[in-house]
Amino acid sequence: MEASEEVRAAAHRVGEVFGVSPQVLRFRAPVDPDGDGEDPEEVSIAVGDGCPGPGYASYATLDMVRFPTNVTTEDGRPIRTELITVGRADYRLLSDVLAQCAFQAASGSLHVTPNTIVPNAVHAADPGRSTRHVLLVVPFIWATLEILVDREEDVTTWLQAVPITDSELQFASKNGTDALFERLESAGADVSDIDRASVV
Repeated sequence: MEASEEVRAAAHRVGEVFGVSPQVLRFRAPVDPDGDGEDPEEVSIAVGDGCPGPGYASYATLDMVRFPTNVTTEDGRPIRTELITVGRADYRLLSDVLAQCAFQAASGSLHVTPNTIVPNAVHAADPGRSTRHVLLVVPFIWATLEILVDREEDVTTWLQAVPITDSELQFASKNGTDALFERLESAGADVSDIDRASVV
């Protein structure tokens, strides 16, 4: 499938952040048997090997901005969001995980803001991993990533997808997602390891 001009431009911008020309993958959501016959949503994911360093790969959505975030600025402008994440170079399914996050956003079921949890995003892409869900946080790995672009018509932000475990999800439900992120930080959690141990 031919990438649109917008996706190619977005891939170029992401490539500047990654420091490499990314591979672009296209994902399609499963067909909803109870749906109204509309075509399933699609999303493009950029994959940059060797970023942020040898042994790692970075992943970013390129056209998730067209999906609803259910969030606006104080003056009523829509806030659009793209997602980014990092993993080990030998674990390629993080592109599928980002696609799962994007499709949950496309369904309109999420408020896409910092410290939002996307339930079962890892599990849906790759069952059996120690992490099953995703916590969306303000990105903290890519030094040149412009996290917020404020335009007259809308605002575009970036959020980082951090895989989390069942027990971390339970901790967040009791103590809040801010407390979970602080626990991840203080424990020095390796967010690139899809099978890392829980910090709670």
